[in-house]
Amino acid sequence: MLDLTFATQWLPGVSVISVAGEIDSANAGLLDRHVQQTRRMPGEHVVIDLSEARFIGSAGLRVLLNTHTFARQHGGALHLAAPHPKVARFMDATQAGTVLHVHATVEDAVIAALRQSPSRLCTSESHPTRL
Repeated sequence: MLDLTFATQWLPGVSVISVAGEIDSANAGLLDRHVQQTRRMPGEHVVIDLSEARFIGSAGLRVLLNTHTFARQHGGALHLAAPHPKVARFMDATQAGTVLHVHATVEDAVIAALRQSPSRLCTSESHPTRL
C-alpha cells in the first residue's frame, strides 16, 4: 500500500487538493479529514486532483460522494480533476461520473468551479428578465 499524501492550494473561492497514493478503507478517513480541514467555508468549491491517486476503493468513493453532497447542500460544488486511468476506470464502472463532476485537467475543474460561483450565477446576464 502506498502512503496517502495531500497538497493544498487555496484560490479565491476554490480549494484545490492534490491527492497521491491509494485511497482505500484503511485511509479514506484521512482524505475525509483533510477535505474538512482544508475547506475555509462550507459553500466553497473543492477541486480534488486525482492524477497521482493510483487506486480508489469504495470507501474513498464514499468520501467523494459525501463531500459532493455536503458541498451542494451549502452552495458549493466538488470537482474531480485528471483521474489516474485506474481511478477513471473505477469511476466508469461504478457510474460515479454520472453524479460527480469529473474533468480532464485541474485547470478545467477550477474554471468549471468558478463558473458555478453564486456571484456569477446571479447576474442579470445569466438570467435575463423578460418584459
